[in-house]
Amino acid sequence: MANRAGGDRPSGAWLRAWRGLPNWWKLVGLCVAANLTETGLVLGFDHGARPNIAPQASAVAPFGVFGDLRWVSVYHDSWPSLAGELIAMLLVRGGLTAISVALAWPSHLPAPPLRRLLPRGIFATAVAAVLLAPSVVLLFGLAAVPISWLFFAAVPSALFVAFIAHPIGVTSEWWRRLIAIRAIGWVALCFVVLSLATATMAVAPPVLWPLIAGASGLFNAWSWRGLVRVVVDRRPARHLVPAVPLATLALVGVVIGGTVIGFGHVRPAKADASPLVSEPSGNGQPVLVVSGYGSTWDGAPVHPVPGNFIEVPFSYRGLNAAGQPLPYDSMDTVKALPRLDQMLLVQVMSLYARTGRPVDIVAESEGALVAKTALLTEPRSPVAMLVMASPLEDPGRVFYPTRGNNGWGVATDEAMRLISDAFQEIAPVDLWPDNPFLASLDGQAPLLQKAMACPISGTRQFALLPLADATVVPVAEKLAFPSVVLPAFHGGLIESPSGEKVLSRVLLDRPVSADRLWQLADQAISYASAAWQVPSLATSEIPTSARQVGSSPSCPQVATQLGEAMTLASR
Repeated sequence: MANRAGGDRPSGAWLRAWRGLPNWWKLVGLCVAANLTETGLVLGFDHGARPNIAPQASAVAPFGVFGDLRWVSVYHDSWPSLAGELIAMLLVRGGLTAISVALAWPSHLPAPPLRRLLPRGIFATAVAAVLLAPSVVLLFGLAAVPISWLFFAAVPSALFVAFIAHPIGVTSEWWRRLIAIRAIGWVALCFVVLSLATATMAVAPPVLWPLIAGASGLFNAWSWRGLVRVVVDRRPARHLVPAVPLATLALVGVVIGGTVIGFGHVRPAKADASPLVSEPSGNGQPVLVVSGYGSTWDGAPVHPVPGNFIEVPFSYRGLNAAGQPLPYDSMDTVKALPRLDQMLLVQVMSLYARTGRPVDIVAESEGALVAKTALLTEPRSPVAMLVMASPLEDPGRVFYPTRGNNGWGVATDEAMRLISDAFQEIAPVDLWPDNPFLASLDGQAPLLQKAMACPISGTRQFALLPLADATVVPVAEKLAFPSVVLPAFHGGLIESPSGEKVLSRVLLDRPVSADRLWQLADQAISYASAAWQVPSLATSEIPTSARQVGSSPSCPQVATQLGEAMTLASR
């Protein structure tokens, strides 16, 4: 009765108190609330998951759009749901951008009304989404197949988009004037701080995650105010300089041209009709060398490991009637994993029979995954040592359906196909996401994620980790066997001087000293890069057919399931 007689309703008093706050505190409240909301949704929907992208929920444009798109890329299960999510993203993100710009507007300048800022924010969101879509698709592919060059193609491009697209939601003159250097500085600072926020979450206990999200929201409010001030508090443009449109065209040209040049330097070799390699001879240790995806071999002898070793290449094409490896080209590497496991075991036994000595394996990238899974299925194989260079750690963090079916990531899968089709003429291998090898990774992902940490009875293991691959692991994880980090990119470690030196010592059972500095750098990069990856599909949403024996199978279960898949492949 007191409220009806003239007292204030609690909601009315709260509203008046909010309106009376300075814009700065309103902006802080908005940014902190957005970050905490996303943190709560992540923790509630996928218990135990880290809210790596939550600090970006209120970040300056277009980082917020980048985060939204990565969520959408993973969590849509049909074309209608994709359309609904994109429309919601345009409205919500456009509205947040408009309100943030209004609250961050310099007090000494006349602020445009919200009705003008709202369509500007929606338009800026749409433009950013189009420009960022290729980067998101590449990062989706990275989550399916963890190869670091996808990260280095996607994230710098996304950062360049942020450098050129940030003024679109702030001012109507974005298309006709130069980009402010100080604004680029604000964007770069945001990228660094958002990376550090995610890295801090990686090392902090879960109870502190909301605090970190709130602190990053406070920074986002400060960066909104600084960026908006730099963009609008400038002298009027005296000449037409369409810097943003021109930079956008340059971005498209760099992405396409760089990809063409990159593929142009990697062309498949034509496999010869007969092998040139001779029978293994000498008294050294027999070593089976397993190259990676898209590799070729013309039949010439290979000697990547210095020392007295009998080195024989694994052939993705198989053995001839005499039991010698056949030359192969890059398309031979595009086989289903169970089939490759079977081929590797056959070639191990062939080399063992010819030399009469236990075999060591040196394997890289795809070859490391093939060797590890094959030996898990046959622990009695005569393999004494497995050295894995650039191993594919934690593959299949997202899933995508076969063509013509619905399921999580259906539209992103189609986008991956478009990119594959666009570059198929110059690419050395089949890039389709459902080629036999990639499809087998997708279908057996929970098993393969667990397989890397499993021991192999009677076989010692060692890993050579390129520093660049720290960008592909969501959170730095220590392998269950010895490893060393080397300053290198994915692939090519076996033939690099530093890699050759380590390989020789490992195969001779000599101690290898790990550089502590590179190990720390690997961990730091792994923590920070998680801010720019797509979120992993929640365990509860993994398709039943891909779960195999559950979300966290034991090593014996992994070996059993991989063995059953290999048996089916041999029929």
